[in-house]
Formats: sequence, C-alpha cells, structure tokens
Amino acid sequence: MDQDLKKDEQTLEENVQSVENKNVAEAKKSEDEAVATVNFNAMERGELLEAAKELLKNPSALAIKESIESIKQTFYRKLKAENSAKKEVAETVPDALETEFKAVLAQYKEKKAAENKILEEEKWKNYELKKQVLDELEKLTESSDDLSETVNAFRKLQQEWKQIGQVPQEKVTPLWKLYSQYQERFYDLIKINNELRDYDFKKNLELKTNLCEVAERLASEEDVLIAFKTLQGLHEEWREIGPVARDLREEIWQRFKDASKVINKKHQALFQLSKEEEEALIKEKEAICDKIEAMDLTQKSHKKWENNTKVIIELQNKWKEIGAASNKNERKLYKRFRSACDAFFKAKSEFFKTIKKEFAANLEKKKELCEIAESLKDSTDWKETTEKFVALQKEWKTIGATSKKQSDAVWQRFVTACDYFFDQKDKNFSGKKTEEIENFNRKREIIAKIEAFERTGDDAADLAALKALSAEYNAIGHVPFKKKDALFKAFKKATDLQFEAFQKIKNDVKKASAERNKLMKEYTTLRNEIATYENNIGFFAASKKAKNMVEEMNKKIDALKEKLADIEKKIQEIDNSID
Repeated sequence: MDQDLKKDEQTLEENVQSVENKNVAEAKKSEDEAVATVNFNAMERGELLEAAKELLKNPSALAIKESIESIKQTFYRKLKAENSAKKEVAETVPDALETEFKAVLAQYKEKKAAENKILEEEKWKNYELKKQVLDELEKLTESSDDLSETVNAFRKLQQEWKQIGQVPQEKVTPLWKLYSQYQERFYDLIKINNELRDYDFKKNLELKTNLCEVAERLASEEDVLIAFKTLQGLHEEWREIGPVARDLREEIWQRFKDASKVINKKHQALFQLSKEEEEALIKEKEAICDKIEAMDLTQKSHKKWENNTKVIIELQNKWKEIGAASNKNERKLYKRFRSACDAFFKAKSEFFKTIKKEFAANLEKKKELCEIAESLKDSTDWKETTEKFVALQKEWKTIGATSKKQSDAVWQRFVTACDYFFDQKDKNFSGKKTEEIENFNRKREIIAKIEAFERTGDDAADLAALKALSAEYNAIGHVPFKKKDALFKAFKKATDLQFEAFQKIKNDVKKASAERNKLMKEYTTLRNEIATYENNIGFFAASKKAKNMVEEMNKKIDALKEKLADIEKKIQEIDNSID
C-alpha cells in the first residue's frame, strides 16, 4: 500500500475517534420501535410520562436513549415553567408527576446499566475475536502461498473483521492501527496488481459516494435526533470501507465531512442553552449558593441543625434538577456550591462533637444524682428526706440533655429510687388513715348506743350513763376529715334528744357542747394549717434563701402547735365540766 493510501487511512482514523462508541447496528434495528418521530415539545408532562413508559417496553435501551433524553429535558423545562408560574401566586408543592417520572427514569437507568454491562462483555469478546483476525493477517503477511489462495484468505479475514461488532473504546485505535498495518504489509507483500487495486478503489468510491448522498439528505430530516443517530451509523460504515484513488481521497472525504458538520451543528444547537436561559440558570444557582452561605454556622440548637440539613438536601436536589450551565460557568458555580455545603457539614460535625462531650458530662452528673437517690431511698426520716428528694429532682432539671441511647436508662434509674421512697412514705401515712377510719366506726357505734338508750327512771343514773357514753365518744381520736362534721351532727342530735328530760343539765351540756364544737372546729383548722406548712416545707430547695423560709415556717408551726395545745386543754375542761 503506498503512502497516499496510508495517509487516507490515518485521516479516516482521526475522524472515527470522535464518533460515539454506540451499538449503532442494534439501535437502527430498534429505531422503528422508539418514539423518535413524536414532537415531544407539543406534549403535556403527563403525556411525556406516558411516552417514557411506552419507550421502556423497547427491549433495547440504546434504541431509546435519545428519545428518553429529549423527553427528560422537555419534562423538566415544562416543570420549571410551571413552578415559576406557581411562585407568583403560592408556594410550590411536591409534584406527583415528577415523582412518577423519576421512577420511570430510574427503571430506564437500570435497564441501560444492565444492557451496557452485556454490551461491554460483548465488546471484550469482540476484542478477542479481532485479535484472532489480526493474528491470521500477520500470518498471511509472512506466507509464501499461492497468490490466489492468499488473496481469498485475505478477503475472508476482511469480511470477518467487518462482521465483528464493537470493541472497548480504549482498544479501537490500537486494533485499527494494527489492522491497517497488516493490510499495508499484505498489499506490499503480494504486490497486488493495478487492476485489482483500481477495482477496489472504484468499488470503495461508489460506496463512499453513496454514504455522502445519504448524509447530505439527512440535512432535510426534521428530527435532529434521528439524523444524528443515522449519521453515526454512516461513520461506522465509512470506517469499514477501504481507500479510494489517491486523487479523489481528499475530495470524497471533504464531501462526507461537510455533510456531517451540518448534522453535528444541528445536534449541538438542540442541546445548547440560549444566552437568556444560561443567565437565568446562573442566577438560580447563585441564589442557592446565597441561601447556603447565609446559614448560621454558630447556632447551638440541635433542632435547627437538623432542619437546616433538610434544607441543604432540598437545595442539593434542586441544584441537580436545574441542570448544568456551560462548562466554564458550571465549574465556577459548582466550586462555590460545594464549598458552601462542605462548610455547613463541617460546622455541623464540630457542633455534634461538642454536644457529644456535653452529653457525656451530663450523663455523669445524672449518675451521681442516681447514686445519692439510691442511698436515701430507704430512709424513714420522712420530712428531711422528702426535702432532699425534692432538691435532687430540682437539680436534675437543671442538668442538660444526654444521648437518647442513655437518657431513658438513667432517668428510669433515678425515678425508680424516688418512687420507692415516696411509696414507702405513702404506706406509712396510709396507716394513720386506717386508724381514723376505725375511730369513725367506734364513734358511730357510740352514737347508735345513745340513740337506743332507754331510761330506767333513775335520772341521776341515766344522766351518768349518757355522760359516760359522751366521754367515751370524745376520748376517741380523729376521724377522716371529710366525715367529721356529719358525724358530730349525728352525735349532737342523739345527745340533744336524750338530754331533753334533763332541762337544766341539757342547757349546760348544750352550752358546753356549742363551745366545744367551736373549739373543735378551730382545732381542726389549726391541724390542717400545720399539715399544710409541713407539706410545703418539703418542696423548697436547699438554698440559703429557701432555708430562711423554712425556718420562718417552722416558727409558725411551733406557734400554731402551742395554740393547738391550749385549745385541747379547754376542750378537756369542757368535757370534765359535763361530767
């Protein structure tokens, strides 16, 4: 093969390196099944969603790639326009169509990934097959067999080479160079005659001319995606066709290259943002950066950090949905965006490291309170220990939070000790309540005896018997507070009826009873007041100010107890006078 042929092959190789590594043959077979001729711009988003679903029925992801990408860009362009309109009247809400559309895209990506995996495996198999062809070609270049047999073998290997599918992109150039090298060697080795070369040149010219005509007709194709995809197939065919005559090589290649430029420019323009769209996109991404950069990175609220994290994630998702600007602008914007996000998450990490240390310190403080509470829980000094437990509970509230993992356990430990003490305290005081109920029942029995009392005729003896019952009644201790008034009324009514026959005694008893009743009410009031003060003392913390208040209350309690003792003495005197 002469130097012109070699130059033609090198020129062709430089062109094919720019062609996408797609399985064009399979894509062309499935082209009729794809919804490539549909005008997606005229569809609503719901129709675009259904079109995408229909495309997924195609067994080949490569066959629907361009259509899916076109639907995706149209869908989000329309969504962006709708959201811009909504912002003028109300807050935008999550879009159900977008959610479903994303699910369809996810299915497509899975399908494409699976298909790409299979294609990649096939490419490596094809790579091995082409290496075998190259080995055979190398043998032919070293063969001294009959020319006619060698040429036939050479043609057969060329045919096998063409029939083998795609190989990994990184192996295309090395393989092609070896293939061209062995062809050149073969032509040089066998010194193929001019007639055979001219025949090949003529045949190759016809094939390449036909490809030029097809490429030129693609300029009138309305669907740019179909035109571009078809052009890739033409470039694959061009690559497999051999050289043409030296004086026609540059001309035919320029014709094919010019036709290709027309389609490539249309394809590039289809996906290139207008200047206005570029500026709007930049402003939208700058606004996202502004929001992230404006966030307070010194805040101390756990909830605010979590809320802001959700906002960051939403802004990151929005960034992806907006799409990319031109390469230069996108790199600059993304650097700013990434820097702002990194600063936020770094500050958040530092905050939670600090919080973790505080949680650990708070946990130790609470454990100390648990130990104190556990040491006090068995105490029977109800008054003093109650004050201590109230102080512990108040101190517990002043300690900050602990980790969720430890919080429940340490709280349960503390409250268990507190509950145990107060349960024991309640049981102790419940015994007093039982005694009051027993006193109530005994007084009811005496009232019943007074009510059923029958006179014997001996007024002195009868009066003495009634006084004895009254004295027995008065000697009984306290009854439940809520029942004391009704019980006393029953007692007074029973004694009044019995003493009606003893007018003088009755008047004295009645007067004494009235006085006694007055004193009893005052006695009860004082007891309740003392109980209230004693109960309140247990709720004060052990501070200096609270200590003064407790001392003041104790003085009041002592004064009230002295007054109570005086009233008890007067009641006893009245009881003795009745006797």
